[in-house]
Amino acid sequence: MNGTISGYLVNAVTGEIASSSELSLTRAGVRGQSLTQADRRGHFTFTSLPSGRYSLGVYDNRYAPLYRNLSLEEGETIDDLEISLTPAAFIKGRILDEEGHPPQGCHLTLIRQGNRRGRSGYVSDSGDHKVTEDGYFSSPPLNPGRYFLRFAGILRKPTANSPSQPTPEAMQQRIFDFLYPNAEEVKEASPFDLQIGQTMTDLEVRIPRPIWRTVRGKVTGALPENLANMCVMFTRDRGMLDDLGGGGPEIQADGTFEYDVRPGRYRLSVWEMTSPTQEGFTQMTKQFASVEVVVGPQDLDGIEIQVSPPTTGKD
Repeated sequence: MNGTISGYLVNAVTGEIASSSELSLTRAGVRGQSLTQADRRGHFTFTSLPSGRYSLGVYDNRYAPLYRNLSLEEGETIDDLEISLTPAAFIKGRILDEEGHPPQGCHLTLIRQGNRRGRSGYVSDSGDHKVTEDGYFSSPPLNPGRYFLRFAGILRKPTANSPSQPTPEAMQQRIFDFLYPNAEEVKEASPFDLQIGQTMTDLEVRIPRPIWRTVRGKVTGALPENLANMCVMFTRDRGMLDDLGGGGPEIQADGTFEYDVRPGRYRLSVWEMTSPTQEGFTQMTKQFASVEVVVGPQDLDGIEIQVSPPTTGKD
């Protein structure tokens, strides 16, 4: 015998009906989801539900996203479930380079206090959000709280004396990635404290000129004989629980490596990779060793990553 979950949506501040919101229901351990929409009276219903644990999500651009966990027994009916939605807050503005031009491409990431894998700290709030070609950006609907902004993208190519097909090196020098207004770590960035339903508009962000430094080093110790699929992965430490991208160079036959990065703290990890697919994709298969470095105002030379021999158990 199947069960039912039904209820209604209201504005948490005014108590008014919240109609036309979309709802999703996901059963734990089962792929896919059921979708429905609240009617003009704010009511919603999910029927023919097996027993189990469910996650109910509500999506509406007027309100902050809401998720609620529910447990349904065999044949149980949960009705008159009141869901209170918080009016959404927004951060809106425009990002331009030093000359007042929008970037060629850019994404916005919102950062807040949160939890990951049982740890508390700074996390990405809702992934990356694309900035328009004119440089305008808007956050998704947000709950009230403190947020930090990260912008990453590529500057437009210079108009004067620039080749039609820029070199990879010239392209790299146009890549930017910073925390507002121009910080290396979250704790150094400027926060935005949003109230319920507040919309912050007309924020103008200027892109600092990208600065790059070269890191050179060598991997030593118990390395595989064939280094063809070995690389050093650079992961930037922004003071967050989430890693925000990464990349790195292949290890040369003599164990050396060289890579250009922006100033900041990094974790350098030695990885074995799969051979590239026909599409050029690879996957990391085994990590050998890692070190942490700080890249400052000058190039960084002489980094050594020592790979220890594998330990063997005793009988």
